[in-house]
Amino acid sequence: MNIGKILGKSHSKHLIIRASSWESIGKIPEIGEPVYTSEKKRIGNIADIFGPVAKPFVSIKILRSLDKQNDEFLNNRGMSLYTLPSNRKPTKKNYRSRPSKKKFPTKKK
Repeated sequence: MNIGKILGKSHSKHLIIRASSWESIGKIPEIGEPVYTSEKKRIGNIADIFGPVAKPFVSIKILRSLDKQNDEFLNNRGMSLYTLPSNRKPTKKNYRSRPSKKKFPTKKK
């Protein structure tokens, strides 16, 4: 799935992307999903999604092995980045269970 195009980098050395319209796709990528170039080379993970709902910005944390090549990505402004479609089922959220309704014996005086 096409995430969007590279705009620049943040002070924390994350790539900032302007997302393409996700309304037609109906799926928003999740934080932590791996990000790839058009050549299917992994460059990092989605760190944050922020901004307007229709066309948000995406912050991508670059892999440590590619930190030195970060400037190479900045020279390719406008380059599209992608996530791979996942076949995994969504996991249940880990909510706390309700306390049991056990009745404890009362002390007799």
